Amino acid sequence: MIGTLLARPLELMEANFRRPTGRAGRFFGHLMAVQHRSLTRWAIEHMDVRGRQRVLDVGCGGGMAVQLLSQRAGQGFTAGVDYSMEMVEQAVRRNQAGIARSRVEIRHADCADLPYEDCLFDQVCAIETFYFWPDPMRGLAEAHRVLKPGGQVSITLEMSREAGDDPSLVQRVFGRRFTERSERAGLHILSGDDLVDRLTKAGFRDARFVSEPRRSLGWVCALARK
Repeated sequence: MIGTLLARPLELMEANFRRPTGRAGRFFGHLMAVQHRSLTRWAIEHMDVRGRQRVLDVGCGGGMAVQLLSQRAGQGFTAGVDYSMEMVEQAVRRNQAGIARSRVEIRHADCADLPYEDCLFDQVCAIETFYFWPDPMRGLAEAHRVLKPGGQVSITLEMSREAGDDPSLVQRVFGRRFTERSERAGLHILSGDDLVDRLTKAGFRDARFVSEPRRSLGWVCALARK
């Protein structure tokens, strides 16, 4: 009975994590911006964004990462794309100051068809979105295309298989159940090695990963060069 009562809210939550839509999508957009702030800051530290770089956030959601990235690349340019119009609108509102200075751009687009020319960006990142890419390898190919030679790609996930070896209390209580449900919903739950393998197959070099296995459901950030 309880499981039946909980099923609908969980399905609504999962659908809006994947593609925020309508009033519920706007709510979850704000929720994700707050929930993922620590993960995003951690990812950006590993990206080592510089002042004049051009940076693209794929799956920018409500634009919190774009805002933080644009502060690091203060003399450069930061773009964000998302396939949810609700998130595009939210990201535009959050980044109005940067947009007004022509330092930020938010566009409605899909990871499999990025609306940018070849060799344009110094960095391309995807923070807590890679699970939802319908065709991950095509998305990575697009990231490779828009990166400058020597540019860096980074894929960061809050939930990974890195949490399995030494689980925290939260991971023991919630992790396995949530991970299994997420996989049934079609999410790609990967390890750091899985990400490195995909980046290498997509044509990137020097792929590596860093992780914080006991944080949330196993933070992982994989990085590689074009």
